[in-house]
Amino acid sequence: MSSYQNQRRLYALSGAFLTAVAAAVAVLLGGGLLAASVLTIQVLMIVLAGICDLVAATGGLGGWAWYRWGGLGNILLGLSLPLGFVGTSWDSIFLLVTGLGGLSLTAMGIDLVAFHGRYTKQTPLDERNQ
Repeated sequence: MSSYQNQRRLYALSGAFLTAVAAAVAVLLGGGLLAASVLTIQVLMIVLAGICDLVAATGGLGGWAWYRWGGLGNILLGLSLPLGFVGTSWDSIFLLVTGLGGLSLTAMGIDLVAFHGRYTKQTPLDERNQ
């Protein structure tokens, strides 16, 4: 089994997990989710990240390679992380910590989408190397 297949299996697991978590939050909060606009945006970004990871696991869609879909999922997840602490009493320190973590995840996603993993993988993941 190639490392590409293992990476795609990991995308399947993370996509299923992110989608399930977002669905559980939406069910638990119900109409209260729409009352908090930042939380609504965060849950929406998490479910979109999960869907992107699931598309990456299936091999891609619409002319985009699987790793680009995974990169888009990383970008969405990285941008959603700090949103959970916006407007809370602990927002300064946790916003900083989750912002830094989200920034690194976003940077890896940008590398996968724009540069085919040139900077985060040993070899670029473009179509010629598969």
